[in-house]
Amino acid sequence: DLNYWDQTGAAGDEAGLRAYLDRYPDGEYAELAAERLAVIQDRKRARAGRADRQLWDQVVALNTADAYRVYLERAPNGSFREEAQARLANLQQKNQNAEANAQHARAEAAMNLSPRTRQLVESRLKGLGLRPGAIDGVFDDDTRRAIRRYQASRNMNETGYLSEAMVVQLMADTVRSIFQ
Repeated sequence: DLNYWDQTGAAGDEAGLRAYLDRYPDGEYAELAAERLAVIQDRKRARAGRADRQLWDQVVALNTADAYRVYLERAPNGSFREEAQARLANLQQKNQNAEANAQHARAEAAMNLSPRTRQLVESRLKGLGLRPGAIDGVFDDDTRRAIRRYQASRNMNETGYLSEAMVVQLMADTVRSIFQ
């Protein structure tokens, strides 16, 4: 993660930041990269022509693959071209992963974890510095991101959903940390 950040995102250019986020959407520097991209987009918006800004605002409000394709057709050299391409690629990737994610979600739900167990998972993720958000037993976007980070650190399939194997590994890590 750090090496790739140094090679791509650390310079702060749009292409490098996007490359980093494409490879490490939940990486250590993902939030920083997203913040820097937002600043770049704000600058582009300020420089863009009125018609380009209006079209872009309409496209973003729709936030669909078709809308981004329309923007790219109508404004092939528009100020938001790279952003449109990145968002289009992201939406296409999400669509491809939707069924796999649904399977992982069903498997997690089948474990029927109690609210207390869910809080323990969040607490352990927080203890590992993975920033799961509030320790409330609700697996929101922050929790899913923390789960993916944990999975990546253990060379597990990065689904963002718990499996029995992951819960066992997480609890074993907790026990090991007590004896260290």
